[in-house]
Amino acid sequence: MSEADTNARAREIARLGRERVERNLIVAASAIVFLAAWEIVGRLSNPLFFAPVSQVLIELVDGIADPDMQLLQGLVETLAVLVPGFVLAAVLGVALGLLMGRSNLAFQLLEPFVTILYNTPRVALIPILLLWLGVGALLKIVIVMLAAIFPISVNATAGVRNISAQLTEPARSMGASERQLLWKVVLPATLPFITTGLKLGLGRALTTVIVAEFFVSVSGLGGILHAASSSYQMARMLVPALILAAMGIAIDALLTWLERQALRRYGG
Repeated sequence: MSEADTNARAREIARLGRERVERNLIVAASAIVFLAAWEIVGRLSNPLFFAPVSQVLIELVDGIADPDMQLLQGLVETLAVLVPGFVLAAVLGVALGLLMGRSNLAFQLLEPFVTILYNTPRVALIPILLLWLGVGALLKIVIVMLAAIFPISVNATAGVRNISAQLTEPARSMGASERQLLWKVVLPATLPFITTGLKLGLGRALTTVIVAEFFVSVSGLGGILHAASSSYQMARMLVPALILAAMGIAIDALLTWLERQALRRYGG
């Protein structure tokens, strides 16, 4: 590598470093402004209708330090529904999207049903699923799965069907099998679409798990929220929302990191 190339690479690394620092500073400043506005509005509002972030954090600390561990138990109960439901949605949604994207027959047969179910409110399905599955964890897992699977499958389908022939035809001309084409070309090219679908599905899953805990059985973080709302404890009501928001941000960041690692590995 010549000295000019070395200098150019060093300048590029420095530029990327500056952009990362600037992005982190912007995110930090936005968070500070948001929390400050939350605190001010909360202190100026009626405590029955809103609470400052300081009180919410105090309730969060008290919940963590609670010897009865109600908050921890609620979190575990919610995760016991959210994790398997979202994982099932991710696996089945990606598989369904790849099938519909690679097969015109499957797309023509399944696309109307996917569209209908994608636009059907999950709350409307709860009474039907309640009759079929009864009251229990399985019902809530299925509700979460149905909430997340269709955004994932729709985005995966769009990604596969938008792949240019310039990517697939050279591999075909070199004798690549359908399986090799899927793993070496289709999946890397579709990965940004799949990641976007997973993020959208995650948002729906986080919302729906609370709805399921409300309607099916008062348990988990939804049960804590319900109990707090019954006694008009606004700060305590916002604790589950804060936990779910933190979970969503963490999982979103994890998905973004995994996408970058996969694209770097497969040269996407």
